[in-house]
Amino acid sequence: MKLRMMLSLLLFLSALGFVLNAEKKANPSVEMNLHDFMEDYTKPATKLFDKKDNADYLNKILEKVPDMAPEDQKAEWKEIIDSKLAVGKPDETCKSCHTKFKKEYKAKYRKKLIPIPEDLLGFPKEIKELLKK
Repeated sequence: MKLRMMLSLLLFLSALGFVLNAEKKANPSVEMNLHDFMEDYTKPATKLFDKKDNADYLNKILEKVPDMAPEDQKAEWKEIIDSKLAVGKPDETCKSCHTKFKKEYKAKYRKKLIPIPEDLLGFPKEIKELLKK
């Protein structure tokens, strides 16, 4: 009798795990802190721009970055990024924002998790492939 109950419990837990895993795959919500995002997304995209003069990925990433800013800084982040993109210098946006916001951001928001837009999720792999060519 105990064996049957244990087997039933194991079967139930396995089924539950399967359902939860399937739900997680159907809704791939990725969050990370801004530093990790910059390392995993922006840095490789900047490298692609520097080596292959391909600004597509960097521009698409930078368009989303102001949404990751603290509410009171979004407009300024967008202004900095838009001004650099307008003159074709997307690689200079990082330094501009770092100069103005890095200390305050690190002090207040270092560990804050930000959602990564779904349309950017495949970028690290795509950029890596382009850098190999």
